[in-house]
Amino acid sequence: MPSELTIPLFAIHHHKIGGTESAIYNLIHGLDKAKAALTLAFSDPARLSPEFLRWMAKTPGIAQQRQYPLPGKNSRFVEELMFEWRRSGNGWAVYPNYFLPPRRPGSRARSAVILHDIQYKVLPQYHSSKRKAWLDFYLPRMFETADLVFLISNSEKEYVRRHFGDVAASKCKVIYNAIEWARLEQGEVGEATRKLASRPYILTVSHPFPHKNLGVLIKAFDRVAQSNPDIELYLAGKASDEKKRLIFENASEKTAARIVMTGILSDADLGELYRNAKLFVLPSLYEGFGMPAAEAMGMGVQTLVSGVTSLPEATLGKAEYVTDPTKVDAWAEQMTASLNSGKRLPTETVAEIREAFAPHKVAQSLLQNLG
Repeated sequence: MPSELTIPLFAIHHHKIGGTESAIYNLIHGLDKAKAALTLAFSDPARLSPEFLRWMAKTPGIAQQRQYPLPGKNSRFVEELMFEWRRSGNGWAVYPNYFLPPRRPGSRARSAVILHDIQYKVLPQYHSSKRKAWLDFYLPRMFETADLVFLISNSEKEYVRRHFGDVAASKCKVIYNAIEWARLEQGEVGEATRKLASRPYILTVSHPFPHKNLGVLIKAFDRVAQSNPDIELYLAGKASDEKKRLIFENASEKTAARIVMTGILSDADLGELYRNAKLFVLPSLYEGFGMPAAEAMGMGVQTLVSGVTSLPEATLGKAEYVTDPTKVDAWAEQMTASLNSGKRLPTETVAEIREAFAPHKVAQSLLQNLG
């Protein structure tokens, strides 16, 4: 176990970086349980979730390192650089969201970085030329200068090998995303969520990014709805004009009335919707890990996902899979079959999923790799 470990949290902006935020918090909880000598570095506490701030306040064993916040959309890069150049000693810092600032000349401090995916190499059509140019410039230098790179699935490691070579892949270690089911099972559930959970529904959790493939899911649900007059589709996550457009373009007016945008949910509300769903579906074309699918399975919910990239790995091969996620008919048929079966996951499968991604286990893996 490293004698000193710091996690800089400058990259976190609450509700702005998707599941990465939850994964970071869960990992930190696991490191606390593993009794790591941990320091959290951050600037503006308003960027962190209220729940996490409350947890920090009652966890005195974790040191805090405050830094003056800088304004601007991309200020995290400068804040991380300032943090890195102020470091002393030979302890570890684990940067949690792909960026590793240049090391101060003569520094003996060691640095690792978590790279969540290289989707831009696999689905370049969904990324701007500017972003692709930046990552093509930056990532080779990151692989060269990092003491260690953590990836969140073996699938992702193979993509790194394919696109950046064996030397880059040799720098990489796999630690899965940590999932803390307790946060989904505690807290007060809102009355609006209780009403939603009392009706029959299919649940998905995602942003409307192109690779999330929501248009295909909505088209498939349009067909499923014809033979299942009571079932609804819940799109968990921020309600947006883009989601409204996808519903309008891919579902009939009658079906659209049965598609609910939940808006941003508390952990307790999300847990309630997971718990009571007839089926969870994640139709992504690409995932670095796919936390919502594993979360759903850990709550005992029948889960249907794309059989591509990391999703079979993140579901331990225990979910149902659509081999070609672009095929509307395949989704509609398998969704209908799953609904008709009315199954819940076996308790053995739920236990296996929870054990594989438990925060303390993921934290121990990280600490062992840091040495």
